[in-house]
Amino acid sequence: MDMPWDRPRIGSRAHLHEAGGSLTTGAPNPHRKRAIANMRSPYEMHIICIDITNKCDLACSNCTRLLENQDAFWEMTPDNFRLAVRSLDGFPGVIAILGGNPTMHRNFKELCDIFVDEVPNKNQRGLWTNNIFKHSDLAKKVFGVFNLNPHGSERGIKSLAALRSRGWYHQGHSSHSPLLTAGKDLFEEEEMWDRISKCDINQNWSASIVQNKGKLRAYFCEVAASFDLARGTDNGIEVVPGWWRRNVSEFEDQVALFCPGCGVPAKLTGHMDYEEIDTYTVSNEDLALKSLKKNRKIIKYTESSDHNTIDHEVTQYSEDLRKTSKQKYSERVRKVTKQKLIFHICQEFYQKLAYLRQMNYEIRRSLKRLRLPSG
Repeated sequence: MDMPWDRPRIGSRAHLHEAGGSLTTGAPNPHRKRAIANMRSPYEMHIICIDITNKCDLACSNCTRLLENQDAFWEMTPDNFRLAVRSLDGFPGVIAILGGNPTMHRNFKELCDIFVDEVPNKNQRGLWTNNIFKHSDLAKKVFGVFNLNPHGSERGIKSLAALRSRGWYHQGHSSHSPLLTAGKDLFEEEEMWDRISKCDINQNWSASIVQNKGKLRAYFCEVAASFDLARGTDNGIEVVPGWWRRNVSEFEDQVALFCPGCGVPAKLTGHMDYEEIDTYTVSNEDLALKSLKKNRKIIKYTESSDHNTIDHEVTQYSEDLRKTSKQKYSERVRKVTKQKLIFHICQEFYQKLAYLRQMNYEIRRSLKRLRLPSG
C-alpha cells in the first residue's frame, strides 16, 4: 500500500539560514532563529491532526492534550469539521481525528460521513483512539489508518480487539514524560532553544486544528494547541485553505509563546499513565492547580529534584518498560506499606517500653516507701 509518508518531502527551509532571514518578530532572537531553522513545517509532516473533542474516558499522567487542565468540555461542530478537512485539501499525508477520545463525540457518525465525502482516499483518513465503544464496524469502513492505544484499560483492550491488526496498536500501559516542566524554568536560553530544535513533537508528531471558543484554529504543534486550550487563550491562526503550506517561520509567534513553557524538550522521566500524576515547574503552576482541583496528584519539580532524563521519545510504549514500571510501581507501594508497618510497630514498641519504664519506676518508688527502717 502506498502510504503518504513514503512520498518525498516538499518545500525547503534553506532561506531561514540566510542573513536576517524570515523571522517575524520585532526583536530577533539568534537562539530561536537557529532552532526554527531545524524545525519541521506542517507541509513536511506525515500527519496533521484534527481534535474533535476533549472528552475522554481516561485521565492519563502528563496527558499530551492536557485534558485534565482544561476548564470545560467541548466538541467540534460538524460544519467546523468540514471546514477543517477542506483546509487540508492537497495535503499528501494522513489526516487524523482524535481528542480526547474522538468516538465520544455525540455526532461521531456524522463526522465520519463528512470525512468520507471530503477525503476520498481511505488511506488518508486516520483514527487515533483508546476505546472504539460501539463504532467498530463504522471505523472499519471509514478509516484506513489507525493508532490504537487502550492505555492498559481492560474495556479499551476488549473494544479494540477487532481493529488491532489494522494499524499501530499499543497494548498495555505507557510512560508519559511531563509537559508542564517548562524548559525556561530548567535551562539557560541557548540550551533551551537547542533542545526545542530537536523536540520529539515537532520532529515526529503533528500540527493540528482545534476548535477554540467556537472558532477553528491551527497550530504548528499539537501540544501548543493543548496549552492554548488549557489556559483559555486564543493564539492559533485562522484555518483557511492551504494554511498548512506555510513555513514554520510563519508560526514564530506560536513558537516563541509556547515552546519555552513546554516540558517535552526537557525529556524528564515521567510517570505511567495509570498513576494519574502531573509533574510541573513554577511557570505552569496555574495549570497544575487545575489538576489538583480534579483530585489528581501533582508533583512540583524544583532545582533540588533529581534530574532524571530519558533516552527515548516522550511517550514510551515498550512492553519491557511497561512491565518494569508496573513492577517498580507495585514495589514502591509495597515498600511504602512496609515502611508504614515498621513505623507503627516501632511506635507501638516504644510506647509500650515507655509504659513499662514508668511502671518500673512507680513500683520501685512504692517498694521504697514500704521498706522498714533498719536497726
